[in-house]
Amino acid sequence: MSLLDEKARLDLAVRLLRRRARISIAHQETGLSRNKLRALYRELHGRPAPSGQLPAIGCATIQTRCQQVHASLFARIYERLGGDGIYESLDIQAVLAAQDLYRQLISEPPEIDLNGAWVVARDLRVGKSVLKFCGCCQVRYLVSENSRAPTSCPICALYARRESSASSPTSRNGPAKLLGAD
Repeated sequence: MSLLDEKARLDLAVRLLRRRARISIAHQETGLSRNKLRALYRELHGRPAPSGQLPAIGCATIQTRCQQVHASLFARIYERLGGDGIYESLDIQAVLAAQDLYRQLISEPPEIDLNGAWVVARDLRVGKSVLKFCGCCQVRYLVSENSRAPTSCPICALYARRESSASSPTSRNGPAKLLGAD
């Protein structure tokens, strides 16, 4: 391996670990030894890297409608930036770029951190998660196999919840009106 390749792998490891990526993710994406990555994490953050396994599938990441909306937003950005190739291999550069854009678009603390974003990207690649199209609000939303969240559109569900709590009648294309789709 050339010095430039080694430097590129180390640079990627630093980018991942600065975002508090799990050691297993950094190892898988860079091929650097776990011991080297643990030492780098400690150097960057002044404490040891958290231990524990990543969720086996995205269902551990997506448990509420709000989380499903956030995961859907990330997944759609990732799909747009990574293209059709994301269904064949995980594109870590597209994951990083999509997470950057996702964080810029939301005004609240992110529901999906880098580890969750990586799990969503992995699950899209292996087919454990899919982006479905909602005919009512005209958006694509993420559905994960064995998720606690229902498989129906989370945007429509949140809109219906909002409308019922406001005691106002819902229109047939309510979420689409909110999103400017009519």
